[in-house]
Amino acid sequence: MEKSKLYPQAYFPTDKVEHILHKVIQAPKNEEPTTFYYLTRGDESWRFEREDEFLNEYRKEHDNSFLKRTYKQLVFKIRYARNNYTDITVVAPTSQEIDKVFDVFDKLYPQSKQSSTSTSPSIYVNVDPNSVI
Repeated sequence: MEKSKLYPQAYFPTDKVEHILHKVIQAPKNEEPTTFYYLTRGDESWRFEREDEFLNEYRKEHDNSFLKRTYKQLVFKIRYARNNYTDITVVAPTSQEIDKVFDVFDKLYPQSKQSSTSTSPSIYVNVDPNSVI
């Protein structure tokens, strides 16, 4: 089974993501996950080999990030886009395992909403090349 959910304008803090990864998700014993950690900030892109390196940068302001942890029968993905959304996906054998993860994010969501940053609207000036300014 697989479930994805979009949380508009949300950023889930590092300690909450760590809690999910280490306390809520029941990782199979004696099974090392396949992992992927990616983050962008400005004009830089980072691909990390270790979770602690990724989380150290995730806690700082950044533009986009993606974490994926895959076991044989369990997948957890969190994708963040600043001032836009956080998207969570969980793949697990049962809906109970999936719901356990989303229950935590659903409870965290109200206090994880970012205030939207307003940008000045673009101003388009139509200048007639035949007019004299």
